[in-house]
Amino acid sequence: MVEFYDQTNNELLVFLTNNFEISALEVALLYQNRWQIEVFFKWIKQNLVIKKLWGHSQNAVKIHLWIAVIAYLLAALIKQKIESDYSIYELMQILGVSAFDKTPIRDLLTKKRQLNQNVKEQLVLFEC
Repeated sequence: MVEFYDQTNNELLVFLTNNFEISALEVALLYQNRWQIEVFFKWIKQNLVIKKLWGHSQNAVKIHLWIAVIAYLLAALIKQKIESDYSIYELMQILGVSAFDKTPIRDLLTKKRQLNQNVKEQLVLFEC
């Protein structure tokens, strides 16, 4: 059992380990890094849309994850540049559906855009 006092959070952390060759500080740092990895994987699950991996080799999985992270960051950059009110998830959904649309991105991704539809201009389907 290893005890480590965290001065920043003012709490005593207790770790169990079977590695007797490293110091208490090294054990605490290993757990801290492990926790950061867990938080990163939680972020990936919540924010990146990865339904099915294209390949199962280590290289294929890395490429797939990096492409998903890059796509997310590009969407976040676009959101920031055009000051869109949409969430990044909504923004990516709109871009996915409108990939071949000729509408400018700024027009697609701003909620201020309203449909200029006049009821009188609509076709009459049934004469009553």
